Amino acid sequence: MVHIRWQALIAVLGIIFLGTLLAYFAFGLSTVAQADYGGTYIEGIAGTPNIVNPLFNQFNPVDRDLSALIFNGLTRADERDVIRPDLARSWEISPDGLVYTFTLRNDITWSDGAPFSSADVVYTIETIQSSDYPGLTDIAALWRSVAVTAVNPFTVRMQLAQPFAPFLDYTTIGILPSHLLQDVSAADLPTAQFSRQPIGTGPFVLDELTTEGATLSPNARYFGQRPYLGTLQFKFYRDYESVLAAYERGEVEGIAQVTPELLTAARGLENLHLQSAQLAGMTLVFFNNSNPLFQDKQVRQALVFGMDRQKIIDTILQGQAILGAGPILPNSWAYDDALKKYPYDPQMAAQLLDNAGWQDLNKDGVREKGDQTLSFTLIANTDDPARARMAQQLADDWKKIGADVQVQLVARAALVQDALRPRKFDAVLFGVADLPADPDPYALWHSTQTPDKSDAGQNYSGWENSEADDLLQQARRTTDSAQRAELYRQFQMIFMEDVPAAILYYPVYTYGIDERLHGVQLAPLLDPSDRFRNISQWYINTRRVILSESQARPAPTPP
Repeated sequence: MVHIRWQALIAVLGIIFLGTLLAYFAFGLSTVAQADYGGTYIEGIAGTPNIVNPLFNQFNPVDRDLSALIFNGLTRADERDVIRPDLARSWEISPDGLVYTFTLRNDITWSDGAPFSSADVVYTIETIQSSDYPGLTDIAALWRSVAVTAVNPFTVRMQLAQPFAPFLDYTTIGILPSHLLQDVSAADLPTAQFSRQPIGTGPFVLDELTTEGATLSPNARYFGQRPYLGTLQFKFYRDYESVLAAYERGEVEGIAQVTPELLTAARGLENLHLQSAQLAGMTLVFFNNSNPLFQDKQVRQALVFGMDRQKIIDTILQGQAILGAGPILPNSWAYDDALKKYPYDPQMAAQLLDNAGWQDLNKDGVREKGDQTLSFTLIANTDDPARARMAQQLADDWKKIGADVQVQLVARAALVQDALRPRKFDAVLFGVADLPADPDPYALWHSTQTPDKSDAGQNYSGWENSEADDLLQQARRTTDSAQRAELYRQFQMIFMEDVPAAILYYPVYTYGIDERLHGVQLAPLLDPSDRFRNISQWYINTRRVILSESQARPAPTPP
């Protein structure tokens, strides 16, 4: 009996000791939640897939989303539009700017296990160069002037016909596997089985694709950080109103894009988190510089001072835009923050018009100069209700400074073909989308880029400034980024003084994600598919990790 009592006492003492020990460790150690592998994220997208191939996805956002997850380019653009290595480890540019030599990574395999090499790069470029390539003509035209050579399995040389500093931007296009496609012609590639069941080098592989949705899983052979997500699913809907309704029904956990019209409803959803970032594009008013009314820069300056652009952003766009500040995007390494600014200032606008000789002598509310009245037509896109409202607000703003402006609404196709390209307009409210990573604004503002002189030209204002022309040409010929930045700084100063067009705003992209998803970090985007830049760090599952008290405490601030 005594023996049994001693055993019980020892057991009790052991329990007390163990409890004390655990309490000691609990006091000295804490736990923290960290990202863990697994979990499924389901996102709703407006649209359906067509060709999941980076050589042909320029016209379909769904295709671009899928391609961004499956393929890599030789290079990639970061949030500052700086070109960084991707499949290429590094590159060298010859002093004359004609030869680019890329050193490829030697640790990459395609998702089917085949090794990646220079043969894949050569095949991809030769496909674009092919006479039967059915993709974008401007991309084909650029690459057809480049001689591509595989020096060895991990070195590629590209010889340009003339120096072209924006060339690196073209090397961000996704690379295709030659071992699977070398016998497929460029013309047949869009309809090939590969473009529905692609093999890539990116962080995800496509497991299933239908008209209703897509399922992807992490690429076990990916050379970068392994994604935390166990499964990524897309569900396709008719429009983003339907996607928002699907989120409310619990069908999806993310909304690929929350448009300004849906912001109020989206903000009312408790578990939906919204993230926003600048999108590469701009909305502007092109003034026809050939029209005698707009040949005086004081008139153009007055019209810009007379635009309440912030009101457009706040009321029509629900705050989802950034006030326009120049012809180069403000996130770009080439942007100059010291540019001349045009805040809303009706008094300054009136003074400039007075100085230019425009006065309202008959007190009818419209200024005159000789026998000419300050009257013109502003054309806008009737397909976009928000654009129509913007155009009317601009007309109302300009009425306050003595301009009689009539708004004309036309379909987008007619706006481009019947007004912009033949330059038969006074002023046009228009959005320029999908601006490239390289800040080169040559196609929009060089005098040779009016539509009658260049098929790809977008100098719809017809702006002619010899000093600006010289700066843009020099910037295209130098590969030194510091020199280019200085040339673009001077160009921007001239532009903002001359204002051949009024930059209203830069659009903002808004992403809706459920509170279950963590790790999403948006930065300025070239395309909505850039929301996946850091997708390897997205996670749903977490695990508790013991953290010692000394580790948990912040480091002391040095005296």
